[in-house]
Amino acid sequence: MKQHSTMPSPRPSDLPPPLMAGQSSSPCISTENLSVKYGSHQALGNVSLSIQSMKITALVGPSGSGKTSFLTCLNRLTDLVPHCHVDGSIRFGNIDVCSSETDVLQLRRRIGMIFQNPNPFPFSIRKNLTFPLKEHGVGDPGIIDAKVQESLTRVGLWDEVCDRLDSSALALSGGQQQRLCIARALILSPEVLLMDEPCSALDPLSSGIVEDLITHLRDQYTIILVTHNLAQARRIADQVALFWIQGHSGTLIEARPTGDFFHHPQHRLTQEYIDGVRG
Repeated sequence: MKQHSTMPSPRPSDLPPPLMAGQSSSPCISTENLSVKYGSHQALGNVSLSIQSMKITALVGPSGSGKTSFLTCLNRLTDLVPHCHVDGSIRFGNIDVCSSETDVLQLRRRIGMIFQNPNPFPFSIRKNLTFPLKEHGVGDPGIIDAKVQESLTRVGLWDEVCDRLDSSALALSGGQQQRLCIARALILSPEVLLMDEPCSALDPLSSGIVEDLITHLRDQYTIILVTHNLAQARRIADQVALFWIQGHSGTLIEARPTGDFFHHPQHRLTQEYIDGVRG
């Protein structure tokens, strides 16, 4: 396969339909022999991993072990990287993610992404949320206003910003910006959230608020979280996957339920990483 170079609420029904009729609303992502190259450099090699639905899967391991490359393959953000080449298989329910027939825009609506550094658009708080809705065909002002309030409420921001929605999003604190970015993803009613170290650029207080938010969302979304914080993975993850560098390429060492991963690891590298001997 080659790749082309803070309360639960009902999911809105007025967004465009899913990629395929009959697609299950309970997603499960699986990869088989997934490999990623950037030019001649192989960043990830032969990763086979199943992601549980409605659970938090934490990807841990040293820098350069392919965690972010794995994450960005899942909604084809790798398409945007020059000279990136992907081999292997990615399945999202019944969808072949890497097929040329897959609607990538709709795929990214269903599999949202939150990055390490907060990246609000240089617009108002309101426009950060209305922009993606309008891009996906939602035009009714009443529906848009309701969704803006709902998404901000779900991330605990509504009471903090409701009187300044037309102020610049860039004037928010780092933690508020990150929660706004999560709200921006949630407003499109995704099924999966990809999070690339969403707390690492934040101060401890803001990090705790975002971590609590992620925990609150665990029963509503499938969450795949890259983190270098083993304590965080232990606290919030249902499954932990260890990535490592072997032969100049990232690879998967083992993936297990969190309790088993920390208390009964199967691989020597896992035990050494947990103990702080390696990595």
